[in-house]
Amino acid sequence: MPIPAAKNPPVQTKSRTQALDGIRGVAIGAVIASHYVPVFAPGGFDGGAYGVLVFFVLSGYLITTLLLKEHERTGRIELKAFYIRRALRLLPALYLFLLVALALAFTVGRQLRMDPDGAVTGAVMAFFYVFNFADFQGLQIPHSMTVLWTLSVEEQFYLLWPLVLILLLGAPALKPRLQKLVLGAAVVFTLLGIVAFLFLGLMSFYRTWTWIAPLLLGASLAIAQRRTQGQFGAEVAKFAPIAWCLLLLVALSPPTLNSVVTHAVVVPLLSLASCVIIARSTGSQATVSTRVLGSPLLVYVGRRSYGLYLWNLLALESLEPFITDPVLLIVCALAVAFAVAEASYRWVEMPALRHKHRFERAQLA
Repeated sequence: MPIPAAKNPPVQTKSRTQALDGIRGVAIGAVIASHYVPVFAPGGFDGGAYGVLVFFVLSGYLITTLLLKEHERTGRIELKAFYIRRALRLLPALYLFLLVALALAFTVGRQLRMDPDGAVTGAVMAFFYVFNFADFQGLQIPHSMTVLWTLSVEEQFYLLWPLVLILLLGAPALKPRLQKLVLGAAVVFTLLGIVAFLFLGLMSFYRTWTWIAPLLLGASLAIAQRRTQGQFGAEVAKFAPIAWCLLLLVALSPPTLNSVVTHAVVVPLLSLASCVIIARSTGSQATVSTRVLGSPLLVYVGRRSYGLYLWNLLALESLEPFITDPVLLIVCALAVAFAVAEASYRWVEMPALRHKHRFERAQLA
């Protein structure tokens, strides 16, 4: 829709930032539920992949917003500083997870069904962010480490997207068409993901090309928001109830991933719905959804979502051989996951993030 460009995009307020944390909280809740519900109801919930999809859209939005703000303020994007900031955000917690996983594999691996050689292979692939191209079963990578595939997808995007954005912003003929080019690329990668599924089946689920489209849709939303001074969010707010209904429908009855319809219809629609909710959450007008997303519980969970994502499955599968009661197992595993995630947040992630300001040209609230 035609929306006039704005000259001075607004700065996000604290309440809008909290709503984005709340979106993270909802997404990580879906991921954890997909791991824990099958403990007492096999096949009971299979919506974790759609929580991951929301994370991808949000990542594309936030990273692109940060890069555009830097370009607007300084006229350039410092790649070295960007990569250092990403490393400070992601690597310390990841390395802690890998060390603990390797220690468990070499000490009590037999009881936890963690093959030491497979754990080493998985750690090396995660270290170089190519984990999503691993053959998990063939390489005997422990199941508790398979969550690392999403980090590889995001890091590959973080590596290449700033370079592409610099080229597009630096080309006078391409810069005015930035949003159209990004949307066009999202369509191309959606079609590529469909073709890959038809030829590779479920193995294509973990590959980067399957998830570039949601990341690019998030990036396109960031471009629209910056260009229109946030007016785009107000324009799409009318679709927020439909977006929430779609998310609720998927949560109540997650479509199977082993279907071309899922890749051709559900994933694109859910990506667009996520964009609408993010745009609505960053708007200036407070709504019921932003109040719910900004609730203390969801904000707390969202800010620790990275640690919870890393540790929730390892906590569950480490306790499973020793606790037979499913309810007690879930309670204990959740307690361990939240305790470790809190420790990681306080004593690993936040101390590392205190060094980010040395490399920041643009501050994303």
